[in-house]
Amino acid sequence: MEERLINNLSPLKINARQFGILQFIEDNPDSSQITVSNALFIDRTTMVAHADHLEDLGYIKRIKNPNDRRSFVLTITDQGEEKLRLGRNYLEDTELSVLSSLTKEEKEKLKSLLLKVWRSIQKEEKDESY
Repeated sequence: MEERLINNLSPLKINARQFGILQFIEDNPDSSQITVSNALFIDRTTMVAHADHLEDLGYIKRIKNPNDRRSFVLTITDQGEEKLRLGRNYLEDTELSVLSSLTKEEKEKLKSLLLKVWRSIQKEEKDESY
């Protein structure tokens, strides 16, 4: 599935990780690079490279953090929002293709199980942060 998604995202000139970064920034506007890298488990050096690439494409903007001049906040641009919308369409096409052999009931069960696992992970991460 990952390879199909990579192929589908290639016209946007981003990879799956950068797609995830765009999604995170859209959901969490004005997040610092450090916040994004920590949330997505990306080391800081790699995060800088991803941010550089996304900024060069015009998908995000870096703005000096008004609360900490040593850091930047990231915002998605109109072009980035459009590419994110296209990427979501590609992701949906990829999912439909990969899951085409499952019945509707099997797809619903899989989604339910994956959401349960995801919620458990989120709860553990919140518990660890206290």
